Amino acid sequence: MKRKLIAILAASVFTCTLMSGCGGAQNAPATGSTEQTEAGTEAASESSKEAGAEASSESTEEAVGTANPWVDITEEDANANCMRLFKAPDGATDTVWSKCEELGDLDKGIGPLIQLSFNLDNTNLTARAQQGAPEDADIAGLYVEWTVGPEDTTLANWGEGNMPAKTYRSVNDTGYVDLITWYDVEIGISYALSAAAADLDGFDIQAVAEQMYAGESEVADAGGGDFLETQSGKSSFDSYDDVIAALTPGQGYAYIKLTGSDEDVLAISDLVFEADKTAYQASIYGKQDGKIVNIGNALGNGASYPLRVADGVLYGGDNHTYETYFLSEEYGSLMMKDSIDDGINSGSNEFTGFTRQKNTFDESTDFTGGKEEFDKLLEERDKKPVIEFTIVK
Repeated sequence: MKRKLIAILAASVFTCTLMSGCGGAQNAPATGSTEQTEAGTEAASESSKEAGAEASSESTEEAVGTANPWVDITEEDANANCMRLFKAPDGATDTVWSKCEELGDLDKGIGPLIQLSFNLDNTNLTARAQQGAPEDADIAGLYVEWTVGPEDTTLANWGEGNMPAKTYRSVNDTGYVDLITWYDVEIGISYALSAAAADLDGFDIQAVAEQMYAGESEVADAGGGDFLETQSGKSSFDSYDDVIAALTPGQGYAYIKLTGSDEDVLAISDLVFEADKTAYQASIYGKQDGKIVNIGNALGNGASYPLRVADGVLYGGDNHTYETYFLSEEYGSLMMKDSIDDGINSGSNEFTGFTRQKNTFDESTDFTGGKEEFDKLLEERDKKPVIEFTIVK
């Protein structure tokens, strides 16, 4: 599932985005050319002069005093913060991965905003993703009026070729801005890809997004990385004992049984509550190709919604989401069994999601129930045994 952005600055856009924190494109690492930057600065300067010398001085002081909320990271770090991330398309140059923690909220299960900026065929693009974001979240950070769109389309590659997406285009005196957005309801990840240039006539942003799908290798390693990989500098281990040995004091582990494996797999967490030895987030380690690797990550929500396991099913989610996991028959990786949302966080107030009886991506059933059915699922989940982790001393 995948697609891209570039920036041409006008005075109004420059001012708006400068004040918008992580959401604004101008606070992201610069991706435009020197000429574009100079053009944007000149436009902003002229606007400031018209507003008056005093306003210009105050604006300059505020801009200088505002810390850049974006930090550069590695691709491995990016994957560790998003369970199903895109990749740079073939031929991409000047790739820069970065993240903004300010728009994340770990207490609500919302990860940091992840960004990849790159150049493709002399066009600068920006791709963003955020795990746990509501389906209607505006993560693109663009402040333009759309001339065309939203128009519905379907992405190839993503979601087994059935990923709904929306495209937008803005055309004004400064040039073109294209945007495509899509949402992975299976895991709960919002994506946006945008591009800006003097002329994007004939540019196909959807094709770029489709190239950015990571492929089956991503599904087989749904976590894409976790705290232990960053902490240990290793992405595979010879045994479960080696995984446990790499944990540090305060972190924890638990062996659990999941449908899809004849043997126990290992759940590890760096956020274990000492009072009851539970955790609301965990990385699952299993055996693939003779090595022990991260095969996926699961989320609950704070101390009130710890991870649970029963009858081969791992339970996550919170009071607004019902999420369960088992292991994929095809890949042996962690996959969603059920994913249902009541729409409260997104503001839609509509129940959406799917359920699965079998651990294969070929089969799923849309959730068509309402509040009564949803509440019953939450009630049943909360009766399941919590996972008790052994805390490393």
